Amino acid sequence: MRKLLSMTALTLALTVATAPPAISQSANAASISKDFGCGGFVPTDTGGFGSFLISFDGTHSVVTSSGVTSLICKFDIPAGQEPAKATHASGFGCGTFLGFTTDSKMVASPGGNATLTCKINGAP
Repeated sequence: MRKLLSMTALTLALTVATAPPAISQSANAASISKDFGCGGFVPTDTGGFGSFLISFDGTHSVVTSSGVTSLICKFDIPAGQEPAKATHASGFGCGTFLGFTTDSKMVASPGGNATLTCKINGAP
């Protein structure tokens, strides 16, 4: 549990602290941010947290004026840290430009690629 909380806090801190603000300027606008710092991890076979990952490119966030946001971060897994088979984790805490969410998913492949996706669906 301590490892889960530490990784969640670190991912949130890296995602928010290194990302530029993304605020829509008009009623129908969307703000797009790219190539900001983002933290992720290689999921274990049981959906837990494995090796920590960081990326400063291959990152993309869209924030709409209605409060919908999508954060996508792509990672290259260092050699020797790739999972033996595709792994995934979901429902963990993730920081976006609009705040914290658990609508999240991390997927890693044996080919050395990983993707983090976090979403907020806007105001109720």
